Amino acid sequence: MKVTVEQVNPCRKVLTIEVPADGVATEYRKVVNEFAKHARIQGFRPGKAPAAIAERNFAKEILNETRERLVPVAYREAIGEQKLKPVAVIDVTDVQVAKGMPLTFRVTVDVEPDFALPAYRGIAVKANKVEVKPEDIEQVLGNLRDRQGKFDDNPARVAAKGDIVVIDYAGTCDGKPVAEFAPERAELGQGKDFWVLLLEGHEFLPGIVKALEGATVGQTRELKVVWPADFAVTTLAGHEAIYALTVTMVRERKLPEMDDDFAKAAGATSMDALRDMVRQNLQASAEAAEIGRQKDEILKWLLEQTPLPDLPQSVVEEQARHIIRDVVAENVRRGVTKDQIEAHRDDIFNRAAQSSTDRVRMDYVLSRVAEAETVTVTDAEVDKRIVEMAERHGMPQQRLRADLEKRDGLEALKRSLRLDKTLDLLHGAAAIEPA
Repeated sequence: MKVTVEQVNPCRKVLTIEVPADGVATEYRKVVNEFAKHARIQGFRPGKAPAAIAERNFAKEILNETRERLVPVAYREAIGEQKLKPVAVIDVTDVQVAKGMPLTFRVTVDVEPDFALPAYRGIAVKANKVEVKPEDIEQVLGNLRDRQGKFDDNPARVAAKGDIVVIDYAGTCDGKPVAEFAPERAELGQGKDFWVLLLEGHEFLPGIVKALEGATVGQTRELKVVWPADFAVTTLAGHEAIYALTVTMVRERKLPEMDDDFAKAAGATSMDALRDMVRQNLQASAEAAEIGRQKDEILKWLLEQTPLPDLPQSVVEEQARHIIRDVVAENVRRGVTKDQIEAHRDDIFNRAAQSSTDRVRMDYVLSRVAEAETVTVTDAEVDKRIVEMAERHGMPQQRLRADLEKRDGLEALKRSLRLDKTLDLLHGAAAIEPA
């Protein structure tokens, strides 16, 4: 077999492969005999037709079958002979096959990048001091207190930050109801008994929280909204809408006293015990974050010290598709509309392109370290990670495993675990300078 290799770039090669005529003839004759054995030919009992008759009747089919058998075999032999590590077959072209002639074809492949690792043991990293301050503990306790707060109807209440205000509202734009401009987004036009939490970041209409602060039951407030030029609802983009907000109820948020009963509701025996529990949790979280930061520093150093200017484009593009799919799925889960996603399409694609390049570089470098250190992943480790994932997503373990198997996710999970273990190894071998 004859193989020539043309380098398009360091990670893409075109192989021109030629299978000798005698090799083609041997396989061709096998196919002819199989057709003669199984084909139905008029005037002959099944399997009794002479090979020459079968060849004449099925000449095109026999040649196609010969090609289909020889191309993958020749490709694998060529890859082995050239000691290439393909990551993707881009295309197979110019396949030429004829009786009594060599078989020739061209195949374009992306291959793993060729690079050398730096001395990766003993990477210098300076540790940062991990400290839990009293105000950090109090902030967590304040958040716990907020979550245990209750809302009571208070008709005499002047709406304040943190309250819930129940309103009826309707908007007009250019003298017409907003609903006429955006029938598919009814909530932008009008609503009844709508609950508004008076906290920043909870606004379904820009400025509604500020407009309702200080309002009382029965009062109507006016809210002007100027929709941005790139607003997802194009019929409203750039227009000004006027909303009438009529308050029908104010629900006052009442917070519990921070006493031992409060502590018991949070799972502790007393306020002192609760503070100690919060401190321990914050300490553990801070220590984990610091280790994560140190690992990021190790990765940064490793990528900076590893010459890896070229990557297989097909792998980068596939990674980008995964990132885009994950971003879109997360946005949909958060309630972002299709129009809003489409409005940020270019930004999503640009970020995915950069993220995919960085991620592929990191994967190749860590994978090469894993090979050098013979890092492996056991079935028990995979099972443990599936249990953790199932608990985090609130779904049965067997269902999650079935989903992973259905989309070939188990191999991806194993690769992820292997890279995690490799990074742990690098961290354990690093020269950590105490804070």
